Amino acid sequence: MKRFLLILMLASTAGGSTLPGFHVQVLQGAPGFLTSLAVDSRGTIYYSIKSGDVLRLGPAERASGKAVVVAHVATEANGNCGLIGLALRDDKTAIVHYTTPAITYDIVSAIDLTTGAESEIHRFVCDKDVADRGVSSEHHGGNLTVAPDGSILLGIGDYGMGGLAQDPAWNAGKLWRILPDGSAVQFARGFRNPFDLAWDAATQRVILTDNGDAVDDEIDVVAEGDDCGWPLTAGNRPPVAGMRPPVYTFPVVVAPTGLAALSGRNPILRRGYLLGSYVAKALFYVPDVYANPVPDPVAVIQNESDPIIDVAEGPDGSIYFASGFVIYKLIVPSPGDCNGDGVVDAADISALSKELSDGPHAMTAAHASWGCAAVMA
Repeated sequence: MKRFLLILMLASTAGGSTLPGFHVQVLQGAPGFLTSLAVDSRGTIYYSIKSGDVLRLGPAERASGKAVVVAHVATEANGNCGLIGLALRDDKTAIVHYTTPAITYDIVSAIDLTTGAESEIHRFVCDKDVADRGVSSEHHGGNLTVAPDGSILLGIGDYGMGGLAQDPAWNAGKLWRILPDGSAVQFARGFRNPFDLAWDAATQRVILTDNGDAVDDEIDVVAEGDDCGWPLTAGNRPPVAGMRPPVYTFPVVVAPTGLAALSGRNPILRRGYLLGSYVAKALFYVPDVYANPVPDPVAVIQNESDPIIDVAEGPDGSIYFASGFVIYKLIVPSPGDCNGDGVVDAADISALSKELSDGPHAMTAAHASWGCAAVMA
């Protein structure tokens, strides 16, 4: 079994490539399809498995080579359904998003990470007309986030029925804010399948990724009351009066997945966002979603063998990401490491000279590493 797991982890990194100076470290394989990833204030990783398990991966679990199941919710892995979202309220509590086995409700619950006890916070009925009938397993969104005031933000997709995203009577295709008292308010509408989001407390806006139906995967900056257009418009299609267009549309299909806001604690990736992708099998860096225009995301990792499902930042600025079955740590270059060899020494001087003589060029085409660029910035 151990030999099989080692082969699996090695195979999952084969064929991938990183920007100069970046490296990838395998932490551990997951015992099922991983859907979300979070890191607490002590650096302990928690993650969700589509079939319903919440697992812990701390120092003891890394040493033993086996994560510990801390809770299980009653769900079924089916299409875009199952246990599909996890965030941490604090070091003792996880907030999860999952669908009931008959796909009749999207449930948001609190999980006690010590006892595994579940406390339901809110349930969103899927079929507003006949609750027991249920809906399609497609497009139920996924991850959620907890704002500083304790409210929970969650995107629910259109269940594969685009027209529901514009109908205020349906929960589908909406961005929701669950208040600390458990009541839910519709924050915005007009989404196809928003997989992940981040809360910007400074602007009171949500940074959100939405999966398009063609070449129209989006990054959206959403204010309360916004209509983001689906299915009347999407991506670079002609705008519709009164609807907020995306701040960025990917020029190819990437199928955006997990999104992580950067805190400034990482020495290289200090600001902006990291974004995973299912189809492109890449980890993108988005430096600024408020720029006009938003710059093209940079693929820090690309051409992986498996989709990158989620990404998270630890309390010390460490970056973790996960494919469907493996958790990794992204090793960033040290400031001053101009040749990307992991050491800051005299050899970096010639690399820096070459970088300067080459003149300006895109980061993806740089001869030197991002560590060198960090010193030059």
